[in-house]
Amino acid sequence: MASAARVLTPMALLLSLVLQLAAAAVSPPGPSPTFPGDAAALASLKAAVDAATIPSYSCLASWDFARDPCAAFPCGVHCSTPPNSSHQRVAGVSLDPAGYSGTLPAAVLASLPFLQTLSLRGNSFHGALPAGVALPPSLRVLVLSGNDFSGEIPASLFTPASSLDELDLSRNAFTGAIPPQVASLGALTRMELQHNRLTGNLPSMGKMRSLVHLDVSDNQLTGPLLDAPGRLPPTLLAVVARDNRLSGPLQAAAFHALPEMQVLDLTNNAVTGAVPGAAFEHPALAQLRLGSNQLGTVEEASGGGVASSQLLEVDLSGNKITGRLPRCLGAIPRLRTVGLDRNRFVGGVPKQYAVRAAAVEVVDGKAPFARLMLQGNYLCGGLPRELRQMKDGGAMVSLADNCLLKCPHKFFFCQGPPQKNRAACPKCEP
Repeated sequence: MASAARVLTPMALLLSLVLQLAAAAVSPPGPSPTFPGDAAALASLKAAVDAATIPSYSCLASWDFARDPCAAFPCGVHCSTPPNSSHQRVAGVSLDPAGYSGTLPAAVLASLPFLQTLSLRGNSFHGALPAGVALPPSLRVLVLSGNDFSGEIPASLFTPASSLDELDLSRNAFTGAIPPQVASLGALTRMELQHNRLTGNLPSMGKMRSLVHLDVSDNQLTGPLLDAPGRLPPTLLAVVARDNRLSGPLQAAAFHALPEMQVLDLTNNAVTGAVPGAAFEHPALAQLRLGSNQLGTVEEASGGGVASSQLLEVDLSGNKITGRLPRCLGAIPRLRTVGLDRNRFVGGVPKQYAVRAAAVEVVDGKAPFARLMLQGNYLCGGLPRELRQMKDGGAMVSLADNCLLKCPHKFFFCQGPPQKNRAACPKCEP
């Protein structure tokens, strides 16, 4: 009786082995497991969050450490496999803004050496940042904005070995000074520290040769900013420092040292002295916002740079500026918004201002003004003919609360507070 089991010949056995090896060669390998230390750092982050603030629909709710994080977590974690490694490493942690409340464990910074992105934006993380720990050298993006972090920004975070490109600690409750160690971040392009409670002087950043955007608005910073060249790097495109306590003068050399700057916003500080004429001849500046300071004079542009100025907006409102309205503003070809209100300007309204305000299209290469705010000064004399012929619905113009000879309310730009009492007006020299 023949056996039910067929005995394979040696040749058949060899053929079977070859087929199995071939199948194994074309089958994709299984995913590498997450490095245990990386998984432990992720677990420490979830453990540091109050469980009551983890909604069922959120990323953190889906983090089940019975599964491999890099292979199975559906969101919040990005991984990569370094060369010659048998493990996947965590390269990114980006939590959704689900209202998480907790602290940031030191292990997230100390135990994730391949981390490139860390974003906890728009939650309720609180407490101090880990001290005595440097950012991972590979970290390029750190975004902690819109939380409740407090205490000082640890200087230990920042080292010359850092690859950090974006630092966003805005909209928290950080206190103390900005650590001077930030100046060692040679790769940093954006630094956003606005809406905190930071104090002291802004550290010298002249050697940060990659920085293009700086925002330190709504803090309590003091000291000068543009009193001398070298405080800020020449690569900057935007300097935004409104709502602080910055003081000191503005020097022309500081403007020359920032040739790429397109935005300067120092609104609501304590800057004194003169607005240098170099600001109106700057080759890149588009927005010059110096309102609500203690500036006293405006220098006329002395060179030929006004014709190539890129300025679109000039706001010098709410200062203590005396003298006549700067005539060079009327010659800046692209200028659209002019705010000179609430100062101590005297004399008449320059004809070129009136022409630009009344225009409806480009005239002689100069754009029409869309906004001309001159109220609250000591301007005198009669109204230029171009203004008297203006119709409401064009440019926004205000000449209220001055010393003009005749500015009846039938003109929309005369509406509002009446002209000043003659006793309060200086002798008119239009």
